[in-house]
Amino acid sequence: MFNYKAFGLEISSEIELPGMMEGSGKPEVKIIQSDVDPFQVSKAEVEGDNYLVNGDDVYLWWDEIGKVKISNGELVTVESDKDLESSDELNIIPFLLGPVMALLLHQRGFLVLHGSAVNTGTEAVAFLGHRGNGKSTTAIHLYVEGYPLVADDILAIKFDDEGLPVVYPGYPHVRLSDEAYHHVKDHTDILTPIRTLAGKVFCDASHQFSPEPVKLEKIYVIEKILKNNLERGKGTENNVRISVLKSQENLLDLIRHSVANRIFKETTQKENLFQCAQLVNNVNVRRLEIFHSFDTIQDMLLIIKRDVGV
Repeated sequence: MFNYKAFGLEISSEIELPGMMEGSGKPEVKIIQSDVDPFQVSKAEVEGDNYLVNGDDVYLWWDEIGKVKISNGELVTVESDKDLESSDELNIIPFLLGPVMALLLHQRGFLVLHGSAVNTGTEAVAFLGHRGNGKSTTAIHLYVEGYPLVADDILAIKFDDEGLPVVYPGYPHVRLSDEAYHHVKDHTDILTPIRTLAGKVFCDASHQFSPEPVKLEKIYVIEKILKNNLERGKGTENNVRISVLKSQENLLDLIRHSVANRIFKETTQKENLFQCAQLVNNVNVRRLEIFHSFDTIQDMLLIIKRDVGV
């Protein structure tokens, strides 16, 4: 068994997972290999093209990759289509570290958003957005400038005794497109590729990484726009615009980027709505409109740092 720690949880796994922090060996979550048959469920509460929910169990499956069962936030059962001990095609691992872990965290009561976050020194700043909008790219460029990574792709949030949101650090690695990796690698000696899986470069981002929860202060929802539609925004650069949204717009943005929005039953979605509303009431949410180009990233970072106040 391999022992890891992520999101404040001790995890034991029969499958070796790259770029993880070592754990204590006293697991709260187990990942095992065994048969998984989602089609034995006679009547699912919620069902989609590649998932179904039945009580405390969530089933996911992907053609030519494998099937997974997530049980009660404690057990992940994996049936891979590949021999994980001998195959180089370990395409199921990004799914285990991505959607599978996100759903398990939701089962454990976290508010889970699709996003990345960095630590500004006293608090976390997060970036949400649809796939390809630059969440990881923005976070890793701030990391290169000295802001430790807190989370990549999975933003796991709980609320403290005062009702304030804190982010639980995920993995001390980041997944980048080949283009993003090659753009950033020449500017740092603290970003080391671990391996390439499913078309993404897994890079070590453990420099100054801390496993302790960090208070969440600000969220940016990233939207890509055409340069000829971009008007002059906050600051002097024409490639970035930050806007303050109304509370209801913020709430809709958070719900749209939450893991629970799509596949869980009505009662769980109500809890998710409550958590999103609590988050909106306790953090600043801004829309970050960007013209996505590696040539203009420094302009974007400057605008963000000005807005954050660092």
